[in-house]
Amino acid sequence: MTSESAHETDLEGFADTDGEAVLSAATALALELPSLLAVLAQFASTDLGRDRALALAPFAEEAALEERRERTQEASRLLIDGALVPDFDVPVGELVERLATGRPPLAGGDLVRLADLGRASRAAVARIRGAEACPALARLAAPVPDLTPLLARIDKALDRRGEVREDASPKLLSLRQQIRRVRGSLYEQLGGFVQQHKEELSEETIPLRGGRLVLVLQAGAKGRTGGLIHGRSATGKSYYFEPLEAVEANNELQQSVEDEEAERRRILSELIGAARAELPALAEIADFVAELDLLQAALRFADVAEARLPEIAPRSELRLVRARHPLLDARLADARREALGQPGHEGTIVPLDLELSASRRMLVVTGPNAGGKTVALKTAGLLSAAALCGLPIPAAAGSRVPFLTRLVATVGDEQDLLADRSTFSGRLLRLKEAWEAAGPDSLILLDELGSGTDPEEGAALSTSLLEGLAERGSLAVITTHLTQLAAAALETDGATCAAMEFDATTGGPTFRLVPGPPGASEALALARRLGLPAEWLDRAEARLGSEHRDLRRLLGEVERARRELAETRSDLERERADAEKLRRRLAEELAAAAEERKSVGKKLQRDLEAFRRETSASLREETERLRERFAQGKRKGLDAEAVERLFAAAPELAPAEEAPEGPLVVGRPVRHVTLGWQGTLERLDGDRAEVAVRGKRVRCRAGELAPAEPAGPAGPEAGERSMGIPRSRGGRSSPANDAVEEARSEINLIGQRVEPALETLDAYLDQALRGPHREVRIVHGHGTGKLRNAVRDHLRGHRAVADLRVGEPNEGGNGATIVTLRGA
Repeated sequence: MTSESAHETDLEGFADTDGEAVLSAATALALELPSLLAVLAQFASTDLGRDRALALAPFAEEAALEERRERTQEASRLLIDGALVPDFDVPVGELVERLATGRPPLAGGDLVRLADLGRASRAAVARIRGAEACPALARLAAPVPDLTPLLARIDKALDRRGEVREDASPKLLSLRQQIRRVRGSLYEQLGGFVQQHKEELSEETIPLRGGRLVLVLQAGAKGRTGGLIHGRSATGKSYYFEPLEAVEANNELQQSVEDEEAERRRILSELIGAARAELPALAEIADFVAELDLLQAALRFADVAEARLPEIAPRSELRLVRARHPLLDARLADARREALGQPGHEGTIVPLDLELSASRRMLVVTGPNAGGKTVALKTAGLLSAAALCGLPIPAAAGSRVPFLTRLVATVGDEQDLLADRSTFSGRLLRLKEAWEAAGPDSLILLDELGSGTDPEEGAALSTSLLEGLAERGSLAVITTHLTQLAAAALETDGATCAAMEFDATTGGPTFRLVPGPPGASEALALARRLGLPAEWLDRAEARLGSEHRDLRRLLGEVERARRELAETRSDLERERADAEKLRRRLAEELAAAAEERKSVGKKLQRDLEAFRRETSASLREETERLRERFAQGKRKGLDAEAVERLFAAAPELAPAEEAPEGPLVVGRPVRHVTLGWQGTLERLDGDRAEVAVRGKRVRCRAGELAPAEPAGPAGPEAGERSMGIPRSRGGRSSPANDAVEEARSEINLIGQRVEPALETLDAYLDQALRGPHREVRIVHGHGTGKLRNAVRDHLRGHRAVADLRVGEPNEGGNGATIVTLRGA
């Protein structure tokens, strides 16, 4: 797929090689940016949006880029409720120009399309002004004029086909009525003539000839009856004949028709004049709709390609996470077929992970032929260019692209026969452009640097260019087969190496970019896979000698060591993340316990005071009762009765359950003796334990755990009890309870602390996805708002949640959140 297939894309927004724009036309073509814009244009609803998409170029001002990004983010929220710009089946972009020039003149249908454009603009402005928190779109919509009077005038005068309505003016309505009256009278008159002269007529029809109603007279009857002849029929056997008594009525009919047509032309001319008077407003409306349609197309593209706006990174930082080339992504195959005439690659692609930073601004990529070096370089360049245009890019969250003042890319053959330019001389001119554009805010992408000439001279030129780019602080991605250049990168401050991975077991590339030492070109391996003669390749391999084989072996050992270090680092990062999570959870638990201790202390003090008052009152009452009984002469058993009455309401303390004792057993329930959570022991390695807690793995020391139930046969029931699954009598799951659990449409988190509540919420959402409910209710209460805010923040990023809203008054109001599940 080449950029030539998108030949209609506007390249005027890109500079010549020595221009000041962010991208030159040569760089845009090298990165296939025109092809991407052609694909983007397929998602537009109007020709205005398509033209604007094709004319996109990177912003030269950071403030303008940020404004486009803000508009895109705000438009994404409005699109949830429907399209901002409706689909237009016919072009409308040329109408404003035709209205201004009068060439070709506008017709009624053109005015109807202009009115549709005005109505689309008016509806979009109303939605933007009625929406909350859309300041960028509000600024865009603020100057858009309202042409309601003109639209009403067009609607009153023209129907949907652009024809002038009969009641467009009183005069036109009167003329139409007159035409019907005269035509009806004339039909009646000619019908009577037909009945009287049937033998002279070829047929009894009354055709319209030259705007006059006539009869079809036999050739032999010519001259027998007075009247006018209006020509001979196609067969020559008949004449079109107008009786003399119908001439005056036909004259009246023809005049009325001409008057009607003149009135229609007058009305249409006045409408065109009224529209021309609003030409500046119509141009502004067209510009507004074009911008909205571009935003809408970008978001539709993002929805299909799973793209997102990358973060704007600081200077000297570029990070792409699981990035995909849009001209290779299978999800965009249909759009490529429509835009470029062919779907291109329709299989799976390996996402690209690439990172440049202040300490490692330049990356030299080596590796096997056909291993994906050029695709990786073009992916980085194309997505950077798209991000500078304010477009979403097909990459995962965490991707970051800096604002660039220059982006230069050299890819492929620079030969130009018409300019008498060889491949290498053309490439040198592009390298000159890269040298001159280099700076702290530039990204330089050079493919196969150093190729096309003597290897020693190529290596010298390439190494010098590498050093110059490093001195100027440029970001750069360079692909090469030159070992000298890769070695220079390892010794240059701010540069590093990466290689396209090669799978030695399968004999093919994996298309994964792996940071590390330079990789071999694997030219011989590729030649063998392509079926080149073995004798030829054996001789070539023999010429490489033992030094080459030793280098290959050394590179393999270095790569294995790098992988082991990467795995160790990954394990350490995982351990650190788990430890940090446990630390945060422990801190929250301790803070909550301290808060609870204060609360319990205050409550206990209140309870003790109340107990003191109640006990004092009871003692006074009992004393009075004892005195009365004593005065009555009753003395025996009074003390026992008094004690029984005083302690009748005292609480009875149940004996505390003894904690289960015994060894920790993998597969059995355990609890954390300090934090109190329970789970199933998954792994036990010395003093290191791994516990499954509500679908998550938690690592801790074995000494912090204790059995959660008495020793007995391990089985699924134990794990289910530890996870809180309801059990029926006898230890088996109750089908009724399971059905109720699966069908639950809400969960109550009131009274729980934040971290346990979020874990409970995750488990519930996983279960709710398998249930029948499209919406579920999360009850968190009002309280201090800490739990409510944590739950809503968690829900906004949850994979199971499509949308969420605050509960209605009958749903719990702000004390509940209503969640719409994905895929429901």
